[in-house]
Amino acid sequence: MDRKEKACLCSLHSINGIGTKSIWKIIESFGSFQACYESSEKRLQASFFAKDVVESIINVKNHDPETRFDQMTAAGIRVVTWDEEAYPAMLRHIHNPPYVLYYRGQIDCLAGTAIALVGSRLASYYGKNTARKLGRELAARGIVVVSGLARGIDSEAHRGALETGQTVAVLGCGLDVVYPPENKKLYSEIADNGAVVSEFPCHIGPEPGNFPMRNRIISGLCRGVVVIEAQEKSGALITADFALEQGRDVFAVPGPINSKSSVGTNNLIKQGAKLVSSLEDIIEEYEDVASTLSGELAQPVLPLLSREENQILESIENDPGHFDYLLDRTGLNIGQLSTLLLQLELRGIITALPGNYYIKQS
Repeated sequence: MDRKEKACLCSLHSINGIGTKSIWKIIESFGSFQACYESSEKRLQASFFAKDVVESIINVKNHDPETRFDQMTAAGIRVVTWDEEAYPAMLRHIHNPPYVLYYRGQIDCLAGTAIALVGSRLASYYGKNTARKLGRELAARGIVVVSGLARGIDSEAHRGALETGQTVAVLGCGLDVVYPPENKKLYSEIADNGAVVSEFPCHIGPEPGNFPMRNRIISGLCRGVVVIEAQEKSGALITADFALEQGRDVFAVPGPINSKSSVGTNNLIKQGAKLVSSLEDIIEEYEDVASTLSGELAQPVLPLLSREENQILESIENDPGHFDYLLDRTGLNIGQLSTLLLQLELRGIITALPGNYYIKQS
């Protein structure tokens, strides 16, 4: 697709009321986006467009589409369409694929094997640590980790992947909108070490209805979807449903039976999702690509720990431990425990949390 055609596509797509379905209809009705852009008012009125959309097209025709396109390109935003080779192959054949994807970064990283890690925004420390660990381990094997840049599980999955490889964030808004805003730095890191993608044109905000649409792209880009913590009704379960419809594999990480954040994942396992307790539970399903994956993960060199330090770590294996709880569990006095906690924190083995709680690093 030439530059002029893409510029007309992006200009039309920026109009309220022209979404994915309308984009496909434009091709059928007009043959090209440039032809639609240059059509007479009479021709537009005789087409499938609603009256207000026709008025918007007429208004936008007063502006050079290539000027807007150049501004977008200057901001580092690129465009790939369904009929181009660079369009992600896994996404091409899902039901209702987006005709156009906007992206920052390297869209070609999706040519390899990709796995989605999704889950609750209100994640527990167990969930966050699990997401970061799986993200790190999958990326270290050469697998691209895909998620949605949301708070909680998504953010930790991206961060883990960035430690060892590449990750892709799929947004529920335009690429010029960072949501949630606190993930601005993470957004930039992902664009530099993978890609940030969206089917929504610039200036589209994070409207609630956008996220189910976003979720079908997350699953559509991947061979499988791993759900890490999900309440009984959650966006992560919507992604799992899309995965099943698209013929993707569905995995779930089990959680405590008394945790609301684990109801969804535990139910998925009951319904047939594969239980994940380690990286191997995921990658053993993809023997056909095993030869393209990196070799065995190098085992981290763990620092030598004293008996008392091991006692502390065993007490905060999955959940944060309060200082008083650790005093009781270890039998140490206040001075001894304080010294050991500080040493473990300085060595990067634990993290101090507000309220005098401590958690083991993943």
